[in-house]
Amino acid sequence: MFVGREAELKDLKNLFLSDTFECIVVYGRRRIGKTSLISKACEGVRTIFHLSTITTEKKTLSDLSTSAFEGLGEGDGLEFRTLDAFLQYIHLKALEETLVLVIDELPFLVKSISDAMGTLQRFIDLKFPDSKLKLILSGSSVSFMEHQVLGEKSPLYGRRTAQFKLRPFGLKETSMMYAGSQENTILIQLFTGGIPLYVSYFSPKESIEDGVGRLFFNSNGLLYNEPMNILNMEVNEPQTFFTVLELISRGANKQSELADKIGMSVPNIKYYLTILQNMGIIERKFPLGETNRKKSIWFIKDHLFNFYFTHVYPFRSLIERGVTDGVISRFRNTLSAYVGKPFEELCREYVLNYSMLPITSIGSWWGTDPRSRREEEIDVVAKTYDGDTLFGECKYTNEPIGIRIYTDLIRISMNIPCNRNRYYWFFSKSGFTKEMYRKAENNMSIHLVELKDFFEF
Repeated sequence: MFVGREAELKDLKNLFLSDTFECIVVYGRRRIGKTSLISKACEGVRTIFHLSTITTEKKTLSDLSTSAFEGLGEGDGLEFRTLDAFLQYIHLKALEETLVLVIDELPFLVKSISDAMGTLQRFIDLKFPDSKLKLILSGSSVSFMEHQVLGEKSPLYGRRTAQFKLRPFGLKETSMMYAGSQENTILIQLFTGGIPLYVSYFSPKESIEDGVGRLFFNSNGLLYNEPMNILNMEVNEPQTFFTVLELISRGANKQSELADKIGMSVPNIKYYLTILQNMGIIERKFPLGETNRKKSIWFIKDHLFNFYFTHVYPFRSLIERGVTDGVISRFRNTLSAYVGKPFEELCREYVLNYSMLPITSIGSWWGTDPRSRREEEIDVVAKTYDGDTLFGECKYTNEPIGIRIYTDLIRISMNIPCNRNRYYWFFSKSGFTKEMYRKAENNMSIHLVELKDFFEF
């Protein structure tokens, strides 16, 4: 089932309608739906679709021959001794009629054929412009695509005519794909990060507990080894990266602390953190408005990795033996507490999409309140171009938000200077007390958001 990506699909189809050569770059993390999008766009269009793998140059050239035959239905037994010969063949086939050539997982092709980038550059510059070829270069290694394809030092720099970086599904697309209850949809979004393939694994016919048990708490589950599989495909020394992630999940969120626990220098640990950050798995976070590096913390940004290291990785020995009753019981008992932090991110996205404010920065804040002398935190803080500040409190619990939460947010927010208006937003899984509804009535500075409001697309 193809869901979402309407804008990208429309743009791709429009590019296919042009009478000129197009060089289109499509990229995004693994399982994000690149192949599905490209395949959908190519329906009804003469297409050669080549999925690259890590293999020898000879085998890659043989696979290109197969892809050409499968796409055009001609040239059975045709052999290409070089990539140059294959591209020359493609050029001739695209002179009179539109032809789409998809090279999926371009990084693998480049690993197999050492001069692939230079050969592509030469054909894009000298041959393809007089054709009706639509060349799609796709890849799952975001760093490779951004630096070695789109970057200034790339042989292909400046040659793309369009580019698409695919993002995870938002709540709307996840809701369409999952087609279950609103509460379960939010949980799936927070477990999977909106990665389409992962969302598709969940069934509305089963409980969240059963779905998680089937996919995560099962040594044969589709998501049980997924984080390790991703690291194995993306990095060298995956076990070291895994150890860094394990330590961050346990609360070691300072660079020096991580270096000490692993037993390496700060510059060395910085290398691993930078790679994980570039992959979108972790992020360095500052209290909004703060620039002092000493106050920053590292956290696992990717929802799948975060869920895995919290609920799966510590209990692998039990899961491998099939002894999962205790694991599932812990998951059930800690679910609300776990969801709290990922839910905050969903609330920040909601503010960006629905506040109608010219927001220039958004995040969270933590620090010491000089009056109470306690460490305090604000889940959502957003600054606007006009000097207004929005403060938000997020509660994913079975208790409605009451006046005490309101007064606490007012008090803590005074630690953050504001040039103009202050707005107070409250997000609650279980609604609000009557006093809170009365407080917000006719008060433009207070906004109450319930679970159902997230689904008013």
